[in-house]
Amino acid sequence: MKSHIGDMPGLARHRFGRPAAVAVALYLTTAAVAAWYDGGRWFVVVATARFWPSDDEARLLPAAICVLNAWALWQILRGPAAPRAATLPREVVWLRRLLYADVLGDLLLWELLDDLSGVAEHVVRWAVWTATMFLLVRALSGVSARFRGVALGLGLTGVLGAALRPLAEVPPAAALPLVMATVGCKVMIIAGQRRDGRFSAVTVAVGWTALLLPTAFALLQEWLAFDGLSLVVQALGGLLVVWAARTAHELAAPRPDGAAAGTGRAPRLLAAAAFVLVLPMAVVGAERDARLTYTAADEGCRDRLRPATGLGPGERRRSFLCLARNETFAAGTMFPERLADQRVLAYGAQLCALPGDRERRTLHERAGGMGDVIELTAALEYLCPGIVARQTAEAYRAQAERDLQEARWKAEANARCADPWPKVRARRQGTAAYMLSEGGGYAVYDDRDDSEGDPGDIYGGDGEAADIFDAVEDGFIDAVGSGAAIVTSEENAPMCMTVKAFDRAPPLRLAGWDQVVEVGIVSRSGRLVVPTYPEGGGSGAAGPLPDLAVAGPGRYRLRVHARTVPWDEDDPDAPLEEHLLVVYPGRSTDKVVHRPRG
Repeated sequence: MKSHIGDMPGLARHRFGRPAAVAVALYLTTAAVAAWYDGGRWFVVVATARFWPSDDEARLLPAAICVLNAWALWQILRGPAAPRAATLPREVVWLRRLLYADVLGDLLLWELLDDLSGVAEHVVRWAVWTATMFLLVRALSGVSARFRGVALGLGLTGVLGAALRPLAEVPPAAALPLVMATVGCKVMIIAGQRRDGRFSAVTVAVGWTALLLPTAFALLQEWLAFDGLSLVVQALGGLLVVWAARTAHELAAPRPDGAAAGTGRAPRLLAAAAFVLVLPMAVVGAERDARLTYTAADEGCRDRLRPATGLGPGERRRSFLCLARNETFAAGTMFPERLADQRVLAYGAQLCALPGDRERRTLHERAGGMGDVIELTAALEYLCPGIVARQTAEAYRAQAERDLQEARWKAEANARCADPWPKVRARRQGTAAYMLSEGGGYAVYDDRDDSEGDPGDIYGGDGEAADIFDAVEDGFIDAVGSGAAIVTSEENAPMCMTVKAFDRAPPLRLAGWDQVVEVGIVSRSGRLVVPTYPEGGGSGAAGPLPDLAVAGPGRYRLRVHARTVPWDEDDPDAPLEEHLLVVYPGRSTDKVVHRPRG
């Protein structure tokens, strides 16, 4: 059968229509194969050039972007339509070349240049834009000289901001107007295209979409929470390449009647603009490349690092830059890539002079840096040796102050507590303040017996060990196996606790106590303890209390006495609750309530 591909609309009347159609067909075929291969796991990558969740609910959006990309590929590759102008002004010829160069750069070239040198990519990209912007504004017909002057002023202001970026840190308040100047120039160019008879309504619409929607998203992204919106915005932002390609294609059309041709001074003016605005970026880039030993692309520099001790100043600075230019555990480089090495070194010197981690973190975040304190300190050790030792000494001093304050607090709390049964001496005994945490309650348990889960965990709730919630339901105590959970009246406050361990059952003492209950408890390892107060807060005894299993492994009886203490207006911090624990060997597992709560 005779092929009619040449008769298909849009193929024959575009210069590269047939190759473009083949490329689009190959792309769609690849996407279709990816949709069936390996469960469609690679479809999203082919369709959007990004990794994205590949579940069924996420297929519709990548499919739509795939269609958009196929259309964009056709628009870029098809070339200009016939009829073409017999001759084009020299400026227009160069403008079309620059537009195609910009298209190639956005699709591939800028990425390759960035892998070689971020400075080279920055310089070439802005050089191409400067020349393109200059010629495109001049090539517009149907606009006034004032319109061209304003558009060029905005464009050159944006280029000036890009030129200043490697030289010094631009504060956010100044950076935004410079960025918006470039956006404003592009807005005026697209508005001028609408008045120019060579550019179609589709080209103008594509330009508005590619420019304004991503810009609006960048300004409003904190308030937009649609999952996948960034994927849509990236796809629409890619239409800027389509706009540049269509602009280059349509510039090949005959010039509108009555349009003024450009003057012969344009090449000289363009060269002057490039020299004044773009050349400083190249100069700074050359200086930066010469001074930079380790770059973000040099991922192996970490493997060549040596300890800071014994290194010379130059090697220490290069080692610092190695860490400062590479990625941190939190992803992203420790310092912004846009900062020149000298700025990074200057920030490092300021960080070295600060007294503590908090001040360093504040300055580091202000500089746009990433990474935690440990990573930053490791890098600064090369720039200012001894910072780790100083920080360690400062940490020891701070910890010593905290320990001293805690020791004073414990001593004051313990001094408020006394043995409520001083006439009866036990084999082992002790009195201390017991700090209660939120909810109150405490445990008596065998701290070496893990047969029933975590020893002393009275909040487990699995029914195989003592549980504070069962104790609350009981009204006072729950004893299971080698642990007991006891309820308290107070919480988030200290109470007084006395423990006494006897070789045999002591006399029963009820006078002065609100509640007295006795239960059976087991010591499998030969220990029964009350937890001590941990460092940093929590719950436990503020002083040492002895092991209560005086007869080693075996069964014991635990008798718990509890009472509230009146508030002392002369000592408002005094404990308002007191407990006495009596432990002695005994085989009974029965619970005996000697005195219920009244």
